[in-house]
Amino acid sequence: MVERIEMNKSVSLGYGNLDDMELVGRAFGYDIYVEKEECTFQGAIVIWVYDRNVTKKICGETRFRIAAMVELSKEGGAWHVDMLRVDSRYKGQNLAVKLYRFLMRKMDITLMAGTSQSAGGRAVWNKLAKSPSVVIYAKKSPYSKVFDFPKTGKRELVGKVFDLYDSDAEIFAVAG
Repeated sequence: MVERIEMNKSVSLGYGNLDDMELVGRAFGYDIYVEKEECTFQGAIVIWVYDRNVTKKICGETRFRIAAMVELSKEGGAWHVDMLRVDSRYKGQNLAVKLYRFLMRKMDITLMAGTSQSAGGRAVWNKLAKSPSVVIYAKKSPYSKVFDFPKTGKRELVGKVFDLYDSDAEIFAVAG
């Protein structure tokens, strides 16, 4: 079920180091890391997107600007988006959409929309649906056999068969 929520628009993720991180890959000018398994809960991963061009010395150690981070948890055969944050300095660059496409291709995963989405989160999934390399589909409820292939709306996805928001529907994305 995807519920509409309101969120603070200003986010500063600060700087981080690369301790306990594994490089997943480099894409769209950023380095993408996943926390090592021993640093995460079983069935959950945290992805960090670093801007290696922006650094800061903290206690003599070089830290890199965090552009975005996403928390995912395993739910059935998909990875549920628990939280996605993009630093305010990187807004408007479609970083979330690029990150989702990268993760689906590179890690060969299916993403599941979060159960609560801000207007920005709904817009990200709407933009994702416009990508020719991504297939978006929805289930009416977790155990339903009724599927829909939503179309893009003005700011959010629109179900053709059933309502996607404020209902029991689940929305998925897979690399096509």
